[in-house]
Amino acid sequence: MKKKIVVANRRYFKSYGPERYMLNIMSLLQSDGFEAIPFTVKRKQNIPSEYEQYFVKPMYDENTVFFNESRTGIMQKIKIFSNCVYSFEAKKQMESLIKNKNVDLVYLLGIANDISPSVISACKKAGIPVIMRLSDFNLICGNYHFLRENKLCDSCVKEGNIQCIKHKCVKNKFLPSFTRTFAMTIHNLIKIYDYVDAFICPCSFMKKSMIDAGYPEEKLYQINTFVDPDEYKPSYENDGYILYFSRLSHEKGVEYLLKAKKLIKSKMPIYLVGDSNDPVYFQSLKDYINSENLKDIHFIGFKAGDELKDYIRRSKFVVIPSICPDNSPITGLEAMACGKPVIGSDIGGITDQITEDTGYLVKPADPADLAKKIEILWNDDQKIIQMGKNARLRIEQHFSPSQHFEKLNNIFINCINKSDK
Repeated sequence: MKKKIVVANRRYFKSYGPERYMLNIMSLLQSDGFEAIPFTVKRKQNIPSEYEQYFVKPMYDENTVFFNESRTGIMQKIKIFSNCVYSFEAKKQMESLIKNKNVDLVYLLGIANDISPSVISACKKAGIPVIMRLSDFNLICGNYHFLRENKLCDSCVKEGNIQCIKHKCVKNKFLPSFTRTFAMTIHNLIKIYDYVDAFICPCSFMKKSMIDAGYPEEKLYQINTFVDPDEYKPSYENDGYILYFSRLSHEKGVEYLLKAKKLIKSKMPIYLVGDSNDPVYFQSLKDYINSENLKDIHFIGFKAGDELKDYIRRSKFVVIPSICPDNSPITGLEAMACGKPVIGSDIGGITDQITEDTGYLVKPADPADLAKKIEILWNDDQKIIQMGKNARLRIEQHFSPSQHFEKLNNIFINCINKSDK
């Protein structure tokens, strides 16, 4: 009989990294003989599923994905606060799913706020092992990003969760910061994460940060994120532009790419591929471009699938100017799989991805260092080609589905076998 594994995440449709990871890992599980069961929030955008009856009701309506897209009345605000701490509905739905489908293991991805860690309690009650992948820093950082005032911040780890309120780390507002701090404090008091059998850390920075926060090292496993090289045809030619592709958001450091462009005198087209869920930040980028009279900056909008891959393949190289410790950005892996060098901030999971023969690491939030590396690479076509080939090889050897799934599968099987005894 097939082993049944529930994969839980706040969204069940193609959007950002965690959702793409969810769909990829479910496909790998099914191809290896498991039955992969989604557990998510009910949304109109979701992939149709026979398990929809177990999904959690949304905090807003089923068409709304992001908080800033919603119209929140008092009841919605109460539910948001409740879900941040402990969702009894999510716990009940998970209990029903485990009981009715004879689930063997639950793999948690992005569950904060929309689902909440209450589902861990459901697993504990049923004696089902839980594996949790840490796609951001929400267990140990109030704003998820280890970021305050554009600088790396680990105050919550060193000085306690109250720092989140003190500095208004969530949206620079008291109430959201209080909500996050209260939720983290309750989770720590009831020790809900003690029941998690293993934490999957996509990068070495995440593992170290969790150890620093007091989590047991024997439960922490570093397993690289992956892309399937077979889905990315490399190209070592280009159409003469630099590419950024990701969300146009504060923590991604897009403004530092623009500031670096200001320091560069050469004509150098930059394509910005992605959308923004922060209209104020997005407008600030446009205002900066206009005020500094920057040329050759092109906003392309959101792209996906083959269209996005085509933009990557036709670029000279890709820039990832993040100012937060991105866990393991899929953008870097996709660029390398397409045979492109990457210039990225020396922080978080980006540090693990880029080597000296596949691109350049630069100081975060340092336009001068970024501009220097961009100019060096822009003017060396042979280096671009060789680094691109090295990047493709690195993906095949260290960031493939097989290496990821082999390590993850061993953890799954070990946990299932222990629970069966």
